[in-house]
Amino acid sequence: MFGREIKNVIACEGSERVERHERFGKWRRLMEQGGLRCVGISERELLQSRMLLKMYSYENYSVEKQGEDGGVALTLSWMDQPLFTVSAWAPVDVAGSSSSYSQPI
Repeated sequence: MFGREIKNVIACEGSERVERHERFGKWRRLMEQGGLRCVGISERELLQSRMLLKMYSYENYSVEKQGEDGGVALTLSWMDQPLFTVSAWAPVDVAGSSSSYSQPI
């Protein structure tokens, strides 16, 4: 699953490199600057992700909540190395309060 991505990060430079990995903190700032707000991750999503991990041979893998309040995103890690982080976002209206659109993006 990660082979092509790893090869691109390690072996390619310039215009040949298409993978650009950034830490979640940077993505979070970019999303907030873009007029979005994080809607958070519940305990239900954490439990579901851990259940899926167990179904597909989870040795050395883990799923943990991220963020200062512990519920902003979920990170899949292998041997304490973060692989992917997922989060849910919704638009913020011009006045700065939450939009009436409640579905995460």
